[in-house]
Amino acid sequence: MRIPHWMILSMIALTAGVSCSAQQKFPLRSGEWAVTSSSAESEPTLFCLNDEMWEKALTRNPSCTIQELTVTSGGASYSMSCALRTLQMKGKVTLTFDGMEHMTGKALIDIIRNGQTTTSTSLVDYRWKSPACSPNDVNMRAKPAK
Repeated sequence: MRIPHWMILSMIALTAGVSCSAQQKFPLRSGEWAVTSSSAESEPTLFCLNDEMWEKALTRNPSCTIQELTVTSGGASYSMSCALRTLQMKGKVTLTFDGMEHMTGKALIDIIRNGQTTTSTSLVDYRWKSPACSPNDVNMRAKPAK
């Protein structure tokens, strides 16, 4: 079972928020980033990553907890656990910073659904695109009313 694209992006975005707690500032170039995932067969997703978005990412998904956080100038890693309505996810997420305009993420996650455990590995690639964030950006898009 592959991890859905939105979960991978959420897991990596959550790392951003945790890193902010340890560093207070987004450690790479701020602006719009194009994100591609090994589990998605589509165009890159745009994310606005700056100091404010790093902070907001920490509270984005209250169903997840972070442990064993390590942040260095070369990247970040942590263990995560998410209790969602239909499944539970546990695993290790690692971000590697490759210069100021590129980072990669790797998630090795156990997904527990209906008593069955499936392990999935997903890779995410982030590339800086622009200093300004567009309205099409995932973090900037207006959320639909519930």
